[in-house]
Amino acid sequence: MATSRKGAGGTIYHYDDDGNYTGYSSPGVFGGYVDHDTSGNVTGHTSEIGDSLVRYDNDGNITEREIKGFSQSSYYHTDNSPHVADGCYVATCVYGSYDCPQVWTLRRFRDNTLGKSIFGRGFIRTYYTVSPTIVKWFGGTQWFKHIWRGVLDKMVHRLNSQGVENTPYQDKNWRR
Repeated sequence: MATSRKGAGGTIYHYDDDGNYTGYSSPGVFGGYVDHDTSGNVTGHTSEIGDSLVRYDNDGNITEREIKGFSQSSYYHTDNSPHVADGCYVATCVYGSYDCPQVWTLRRFRDNTLGKSIFGRGFIRTYYTVSPTIVKWFGGTQWFKHIWRGVLDKMVHRLNSQGVENTPYQDKNWRR
């Protein structure tokens, strides 16, 4: 299993399945991390969202998701396949996981409803521009999670009652 470990100054060092060093992520100016290969070249950026790390390439596409392990100093890689859609930042923060029934419902709504219209795609792009910063600033507070939990629970309940499933889900590429 590939791993990443936090080092001095908040730098995260990455290792492949065989334990070989593959690069590092240094703290970014506006939050998150700037990713580098073993030669120090910038390869993308990483955002810390709730209990997950989400890595993006230089084009903004998600390339990896990692869920924190049992200690603050370790992150355990769970999925190395390229992802074509972005994560649900607020919902992931509120529910504690990108892969839970509530977030599956919201991701289906994003892909199957919002992603099909120009206005929906505009909302999605705006959301993914603003929400990482909002979650970075307020995601660790109980009031933020409490407020959004109520809003999201009602939305998920409404979507489920309209037939949107809450079963495991693979993101679609809504950007086509």
